[in-house]
Amino acid sequence: MLDDLLVNEDPDNRCFGCSPHNEKGLALRFVRREPGVVECAYTAEPHLCGAPGVVHGGIQATLLDEAMGFAVHEQVGEKLWVVTAELRLRYRAPVPVGEPLVVRGRWLRSEGKDHFAKGEILDPRGRRATVAESRWRSIDPPLPK
Repeated sequence: MLDDLLVNEDPDNRCFGCSPHNEKGLALRFVRREPGVVECAYTAEPHLCGAPGVVHGGIQATLLDEAMGFAVHEQVGEKLWVVTAELRLRYRAPVPVGEPLVVRGRWLRSEGKDHFAKGEILDPRGRRATVAESRWRSIDPPLPK
């Protein structure tokens, strides 16, 4: 279903990017916009800046990594275990803290155990401030504890 909220409510989910149970994390909440496409509205707090007033590049990488990961899961299945194998970013314009952003991920294709996605951060005017491409790799689930 489109515009479904995608949240991993598992109490063991401590992901810095998406967990609702990690009090120091970003608590990103993605929605499905169309098959293989997810979005998140996000406003970065000032403590996440690099240069004054600009979202730290590592935080931008995290936002995009999460968006692309959610897009891959949305398209190929939530039960599939995937990890980021490659992440390429282009910082095109400063991303402001304290202003509403849109973070979008789009699944592109799968080739065997590899899954490809792209992402973007849109500034408050809707301009593509940061763009990314990634390759994800399917892995075996971890052994139970």
